[in-house]
Amino acid sequence: MRDIQTANRSRASITCSSPPTAQANRYAGYNQGVDAVERRFWRYVVAQWKPLLVAILCSVGVTAITGFTAYLLEQVIKSMDMRDAAMLNRVSLTVIGVFALKWFFSYGQVYYLALAGQRLTAKLREDIFAHLQRLPLGFFQSRQVGAIQSVITNDVPVLQNAVLLVRDTLDAPLRIVAFLVYIFVLNWRLALLALIFLPLIAMLIQRLGRQVHRITHQTQGALASVSALVQEALAGVRVIKTFAAEDREIERFMERNREVLRHSLRGERRRARLRPTVEFIGAASIALGLWFGGQEVARGQMTTAQLLSFLFLLHQIAQAASGVGAIQLTRKQVRAAAQRIFAEALDIEPEAYDAPDAQPLPPLQGRIEFERVSFRYPTGEQALREVSFEIQPGEVVALVGHSGAGKSTLVDLLLRFYHPQEGVIRLDGYDIRNVTLESLRSQIGVVPQQTVLFVGTVADNIAYGKPDATREEIERAARQAHAHEFIERLPDGYETLIGDRGVRLSGGEAQRIAIARALLRNPRILVLDEATASLDPLSERIIQQVIEEGRGTRTTLIIAHRWTTVQCADRALVLERGRLVEQGTHAELIQRGGVYARLYQAATLEPV
Repeated sequence: MRDIQTANRSRASITCSSPPTAQANRYAGYNQGVDAVERRFWRYVVAQWKPLLVAILCSVGVTAITGFTAYLLEQVIKSMDMRDAAMLNRVSLTVIGVFALKWFFSYGQVYYLALAGQRLTAKLREDIFAHLQRLPLGFFQSRQVGAIQSVITNDVPVLQNAVLLVRDTLDAPLRIVAFLVYIFVLNWRLALLALIFLPLIAMLIQRLGRQVHRITHQTQGALASVSALVQEALAGVRVIKTFAAEDREIERFMERNREVLRHSLRGERRRARLRPTVEFIGAASIALGLWFGGQEVARGQMTTAQLLSFLFLLHQIAQAASGVGAIQLTRKQVRAAAQRIFAEALDIEPEAYDAPDAQPLPPLQGRIEFERVSFRYPTGEQALREVSFEIQPGEVVALVGHSGAGKSTLVDLLLRFYHPQEGVIRLDGYDIRNVTLESLRSQIGVVPQQTVLFVGTVADNIAYGKPDATREEIERAARQAHAHEFIERLPDGYETLIGDRGVRLSGGEAQRIAIARALLRNPRILVLDEATASLDPLSERIIQQVIEEGRGTRTTLIIAHRWTTVQCADRALVLERGRLVEQGTHAELIQRGGVYARLYQAATLEPV
């Protein structure tokens, strides 16, 4: 045993964290400069340096062969002017060999870029999903599930383009510089004349890049809104059909989808302008080069073969300049997606609440103590005010009160989903903030009001909290939850696939599987969070049996609105507006005629 109230206060800054919505500075992605976010993202790109290096080397090979093609073009024309058949044969064979080599370079460039891109996005998806699993409960309560999914499904694929940036950032400038040197060697006067168009291309790229970045950010946000709406509609399809609201939901979806389309088309219009505009400017420079070069040929300053070689290289420079434009536009898109990924997921503080010297919680007897506990939600709502009580091992206690009185908040604090701003919570005398989170939650079983079952077999769902459980242990837990009989009647017994969210089971059957899941780990504390709220009388009686069978061997907390279940408790704690106002047995509280008695009278319409 240890009294750690004093240590609790000194460690609060280390171990206590509010939900993400409580502190704006958690969204580091918004508070950091754009360049800082981009630098962090590029670490993912650099991690793929091996395939990227191969792709870049292949890209250099493609560029070198393209430049050599200009020389071969000049030699072909020269051989025809000289009527030298032997020379023409040699050059033609060289062309075949060179382009065969280019095929391998081109293949390597495409494949290894794709390899780097796929690995990068796979790593990002893994990191985002793993990070989401470690975020505090408050994060998910303040977010739409569809918006979170959108980060993985819509934003991550955009970042696959980052590997193209690596290639193009090196390839396009390399081609421009190499081909510029070549054309200056051919004719420096003609080269200077052709280059007057490059500043115009640079200005155009810069302007369109800023516009595309803004539009991309808006488009990704609109896509997140659409994903959230789809998830909401699919989860609530029964309610939608019950109220014949299909047309209304379709209209909502169409409205948001049209917004995505509108933003997407704005971006596409701007991207569509870039390439033809750059090509037009490039064509103008080629036309000017053709006009001036023709005069140079007429004056004998250069040959026809050199002019054609020059024009070929000038065209390649124009294409490379267009590639530079694509680099800027792609970079803006990647930057916008990276900002969303870091701000909406990776920069949210994870649920790493263990103190540096936290110790595993020893096996519990089940005594629960709340000492002057106060808690305020990030919204400013005061949920609990100086709540103090003690529950003995093996005791069955009901938490009673109006909705919003603070019942579920007590359970959330016990499980360390949140931390109180004031006060101490102890289990068997141990301050729960000074023990490891895993050792704490492994000894508390929770049966929530809304049963969540996963796709898989009945056995998989019961063993979810203990994957290495034997079949004997699974069946024992099912018997304790009075679920074994109906499971045996299923088509494949414990190996029956129950489908998405357990849709093949009734509410009572699904709830009993959830109870079996909670009991499998033999928890010293069992929490029934309104577990009987939507059950039929038979299922409710079965759960009451579970409560009765555990009396004296495990501590049970019941949050229930059904008084038949409340009366199973040894005593009740009555909450009102975040304060503990009464506690006692059912008979004592009825006789007292206070809040409990009024709640009972209102629910049962019986005089007290």
